[in-house]
Amino acid sequence: MSRDVNCAPAVCFLLGLPRSGTTLLAHLLQQHPDIAAPPEPWLMLALEAFGRLRHGHPAGSSLIEAAASEFLGRIDRNMVSRAFADAAYGQYLAAAGKRIIIDKTPAIGWCSNFWTRFIRTLRKSS
Repeated sequence: MSRDVNCAPAVCFLLGLPRSGTTLLAHLLQQHPDIAAPPEPWLMLALEAFGRLRHGHPAGSSLIEAAASEFLGRIDRNMVSRAFADAAYGQYLAAAGKRIIIDKTPAIGWCSNFWTRFIRTLRKSS
C-alpha cells in the first residue's frame, strides 16, 4: 500500500462513556479491510503532557520543566503535537497496510483544553 507521506493520516476518534460499547464498536469497525483499531494508544494524553515531568524526577522536575518551557515557548506546540501525531498514526497505518485508524483512548476528556486546540489545528490545516 502506498501512502503520500505529505498527506495527514485518516484518524477517527471514538469517544464514549465507560461501558458504553466503544470497545465492541472498535472491534467491529476493524473488521473492515481499510480500518485499523489498535488497543487504546493514549497518544493525545501523552501529547498533552509534552514538556512536563512528574514531580520527584531525579534530574529535578522544576529545572527540566523551566528549560523545556523556555524552548517550547518559542514554537507552536499545537503544530508540533499535530506533526508528531500525524507521524505516529501514519507509521502505524503504513505498517498495518490500512487507510483509517480508530483512536479509542478512553480518557481523552481529561485533556479537553488540549483536545479543543488540537481539533482547531486540524481544521486549519484541512
